[in-house]
Amino acid sequence: MLMMLVTAFALVALVASVSYLFLLYGAAATTQRMLQDRTQRLVDDEVRSVRELLGPIVAEIELSSIIAGVPQEGRDSGDRLAEVLSLAMIRMPGVVMAEFVRTDRHAHRVLRTPDGPAWRDESLQAEPSPKLLQGMSWQAETGVFWSPPLWSSEVGQPVIRVGMPIKGANAGFTDALVATVALGELSERISESGNEIDGGSFILVGHDRVLAHRRMVDPRGLGLSEQVPLPKIDQVGDPVLTAIWNKPATSMWFDRDLHDLGHVAEVSGRRWLFVHRLVSGYGPEPWYIGRYLPVDEVTGPFQNLGTGALVGAATLIFAFLLAAAISFRVSRLIGTITSAANSIGRLDFDQVHYQPSRVREIDHAGYSLDRARAALKWFGAYVPKNLIVRIMQTGEAALVSRKQLVTVLFTDIVHFSQITRGSPVGEVADMLNQHFAILGACIEREGGLIDKFIGDAAMATWGSLSGSDDQADSAVRAALAIDSALKADNATRRRAGKHSIRIRIGIHTGPVLVGNIGSPGRVNYTVVGDAVNIAQRLEQAGKDLMAAEDEVIVLVSADTAALLRDRTLADLFHGTPFSRCDESGNELISYFRLSHH
Repeated sequence: MLMMLVTAFALVALVASVSYLFLLYGAAATTQRMLQDRTQRLVDDEVRSVRELLGPIVAEIELSSIIAGVPQEGRDSGDRLAEVLSLAMIRMPGVVMAEFVRTDRHAHRVLRTPDGPAWRDESLQAEPSPKLLQGMSWQAETGVFWSPPLWSSEVGQPVIRVGMPIKGANAGFTDALVATVALGELSERISESGNEIDGGSFILVGHDRVLAHRRMVDPRGLGLSEQVPLPKIDQVGDPVLTAIWNKPATSMWFDRDLHDLGHVAEVSGRRWLFVHRLVSGYGPEPWYIGRYLPVDEVTGPFQNLGTGALVGAATLIFAFLLAAAISFRVSRLIGTITSAANSIGRLDFDQVHYQPSRVREIDHAGYSLDRARAALKWFGAYVPKNLIVRIMQTGEAALVSRKQLVTVLFTDIVHFSQITRGSPVGEVADMLNQHFAILGACIEREGGLIDKFIGDAAMATWGSLSGSDDQADSAVRAALAIDSALKADNATRRRAGKHSIRIRIGIHTGPVLVGNIGSPGRVNYTVVGDAVNIAQRLEQAGKDLMAAEDEVIVLVSADTAALLRDRTLADLFHGTPFSRCDESGNELISYFRLSHH
């Protein structure tokens, strides 16, 4: 009855939580889209404001350059140019100066003054226009040319100049029409568009030079000059803009959706949202056009969603905790025993699950399971786990003796007696245990079964539990892994002042008898046959081929090499195989030395 009541509580809480999560997910997704759309509109507004100011200038200067390049009979060229430039000034409110620059470095210039356009006719020797003229000459075939930001002593602030080459009759570059845009006008334009409370708009050249900002409307006091036409971001008195490239801060509303649109930065404990876009086409360097504003201002209308989510989540958590508290007392003790049984079923004998209980029957059951776990832990140390798993999967049929194609691998330590002579028994045991742990990890990783350890030698098989088409590949890969692992371990041993361990490995594939072999009271699941003997003789044959500098030598029979399916492994065997007579001196055993670099 108690379990039925707990289940009913849990189901009610589950249904409520699922419904709530669906509603919360929909509301959150809608909120995310709204925030993303708003941030997208913020940067779109800034870019549009810049284009609305500079775009007409490009169109007007192109038109004016065409008009200026058309000769008119009966009119003085100076009067005609004054008319063209004055008209251009009227049609380009963002331009403070328009000039017609000749290749002889002479200019006809119209300046915007409080009283209207003022005409000048002067030399350019002391002005930065020759640099522009030189650049335009180079750009003569590409149309409109934008200068980098320059300091204008006449205007008293930084400017950018837009030039259009005028070609003569021979299609060569002759003159140029140039419009000068005061960056103060650009700063005022973007400041008007950025009307968010505590926010601000900006245009940066590179990461540290300010092209437009509310402080640049009147740049006096910034120390600008021809050598330093633009201030750094830390010179405009804006601590928020100064932190634009600081390490991004986290924000639950924007972390996933801003992407390349911008980021959130923290300034004096307050988070600010920076949105910007990299815009090219207005000079040799691209501009970062953007806006910043407090995160809480952007997300203010959506805070109720977060509050509602917290309240709903707290309610659901309380409901689940209540159901869990009711069921915990009933299920805790049974769950402990179930976990212990599951661990034993997974052959995990290291985890201790037993906890004393006031319920006598459950306490006895848990104690008995823990004793069984301890006994099975020792059993698992003597019987391979993959053999136990195979028996559990197939039953006793896996133990029936049968003839089967198996790949056998033998290893043996070179001069084991010499390197352990005089060493304490415990040190020798530790060395062997570590060595066999390295071998076992490499073998089991490739699906091999460690058959036995014989002194300092080891024997492993592939295909003895079940037939395998790639058993030869697995055995060779295991040998390569042993080679790499042993060399790494030897490097560690040498640094510790210990002897390196050198081994010989022999691998052969052939039919063997597989099954339980032994007396009624003591059996081993093992393999017996000529293939085992051949693998062991190949390991011994390594004595004749192993050089003093070799740490590992691997000899693989031609039968095993012929069964390799991985061409990468097969390519490791090349040349004429070696031959060796069997123990009777009659049959030749062909084998290769595994070349691994």
